[in-house]
Amino acid sequence: MLQIVLAAVLVLLCAVGIVMWIKLAAANKRTIGAPAGELRELFRGGVMARHVITSGSLARLEFFDWGVRLRGTVISGWIVPTWEARYDELGRVGLVALPASRLAVWLRLRGEHDAIAFLCDRSRDVLPVLERHGVLVSDAVTKIRRVEELYQ
Repeated sequence: MLQIVLAAVLVLLCAVGIVMWIKLAAANKRTIGAPAGELRELFRGGVMARHVITSGSLARLEFFDWGVRLRGTVISGWIVPTWEARYDELGRVGLVALPASRLAVWLRLRGEHDAIAFLCDRSRDVLPVLERHGVLVSDAVTKIRRVEELYQ
């Protein structure tokens, strides 16, 4: 009987944890009702946001004629928030790195704190694509200890 109760408590704790994780990830969501458009470029990687950090190929950074969309794959769509911005909304884009992390492309809105980062082995290759669309970029790497520092 005790084993059943412990198993039930474990299942409940896991379910609560997953629900909380999904809600925290959704806090980073930003959609602008952009048209589907034709996909121009695609990079695969992870995401770094206020409440979510993933690695591997769980995120896609997509470039369209109207702007960028960062979103999860079919498998990770529930944890990786969709974040969209038109090129003219983006402020200066730069590179950031946590102590034990790859470089991330920090996408932020001009004059706002809304931002998200895309982790990728080819982060430096993303900057010229943004620059071709008129976005100001910096290839200087900002070293941070916590993701929260980027939202201040």
